[in-house]
Amino acid sequence: MKFRKIDSQSYVVSIEPGEKVIEQLNLFLEKERVTNASFIAIGAADECELAHFSVATKKYTNMVFKGQHEIANITGNIFLCDGKPVVHAHITIGDDTFNAHAGHLVEARVCGACEILLKKIGLKLLDL
Repeated sequence: MKFRKIDSQSYVVSIEPGEKVIEQLNLFLEKERVTNASFIAIGAADECELAHFSVATKKYTNMVFKGQHEIANITGNIFLCDGKPVVHAHITIGDDTFNAHAGHLVEARVCGACEILLKKIGLKLLDL
């Protein structure tokens, strides 16, 4: 993972092939002491775990997608929970037949690149 600070509130974070998006983002948050932010990302991954939340049952169902997928979009935020920053992200991925899958991003292993544009939020979000 590499990153560059653009200004006092913004970063570009580059996750490299073989690295995991959420894992590396958490390392970045710790290193830069970011506790509240929003972010968007694009890239490619060869293994993605997504989750779907059922409002009726209040439970998640997870599914793993293997093989190269385009990351069409990751949108998320970082907020404090029990005093620690937590990444909450949703992802849309597409396969080589142009089928798309979307859900809560549990984790994704980068196979090409993944570029994240992250902007710190000055106010504190609710401690959930």
